[in-house]
Amino acid sequence: MALVELTAPGGQGTAPGMTAAAADTSGTTPRWQVVGASFAAIIGFWILGVAINRAFKPTALVIPAGVSIFAMLYAVTQGLERLLEPISSFFFSTKQHTQFRNAAMAAAVNLQTASEKDVPARLRELTEVTAAAESWMGKESPALFRHNPARKGVAAACKKVTEHGLPAPNTDGHDRDQAGTNLAHGAAATATAARAAATTPATNGVAAVARKNAVKLAAAAQADLDQRRADKTIAYWALASVLGVMLSATLGLYLLHTVGLRGDGLSAGGAWTGSPWNAAGIRHMLDLLATGLALGAGTKPLHDLISNLQTSKNNKKDPGQTQ
Repeated sequence: MALVELTAPGGQGTAPGMTAAAADTSGTTPRWQVVGASFAAIIGFWILGVAINRAFKPTALVIPAGVSIFAMLYAVTQGLERLLEPISSFFFSTKQHTQFRNAAMAAAVNLQTASEKDVPARLRELTEVTAAAESWMGKESPALFRHNPARKGVAAACKKVTEHGLPAPNTDGHDRDQAGTNLAHGAAATATAARAAATTPATNGVAAVARKNAVKLAAAAQADLDQRRADKTIAYWALASVLGVMLSATLGLYLLHTVGLRGDGLSAGGAWTGSPWNAAGIRHMLDLLATGLALGAGTKPLHDLISNLQTSKNNKKDPGQTQ
């Protein structure tokens, strides 16, 4: 599919109805399955961290004079954020979802603003986007659809596009030429019938239905991307918190102890020597959990800050027309 415009002619923004359709999908909350799995992972690794801390007894980290607790947390959180950065390319990646959203949005906008002679090409473009989406979803596990309303919405929108008699996307050789010929004939027949009726525009037939379905597909693609982003946010919070708990347990990084918590079962040297089944032991175990959660929560705003700074830096380097 060729590179297409995302704005209507004249720079007036997207075609009418596109913004509203996409806006209805914003603010998606993470799925309860992802939330439940995230909390289960945190609790499981917290128990593992308690066992490791109990076995190895690392001494509590002592902050040097002149160094604040915030500086220490910032340094550890930055290290976690840098560690998670390459993982984000593979774990809950949104790259393919974003590409599909952009392609669906572009196809819908171009079809809305297409002139009569451009309708066949724009219809073909829409079918190519739909075919690519169906191929992509067909390679994923059916379990991803079972509890994902957004993904079901994409599948339903794709079905709506394909069931209204649109031609197959471009292929090589004779099939490609034949697909274009069939499409041209279909559009011409629609135009002829409409002109004969002299009551509706020539694009009222197949194209009119396709315009509505294209908007639905673009909105569904946006909803799918919003859902993926929401799931990724909670999943990465859990992953960062798990790593934070493990760092706390292995390095002796006890946030509550550092800020003044006492009676937590630590010896004068800073090692955990008490029992985990008394009040002091419970306080220490909660210290491990609180430290991990604090480190996990700090990675997102730090990641957002670094991403914004990097984007601003790239925008200054890149030519204006590429932004």
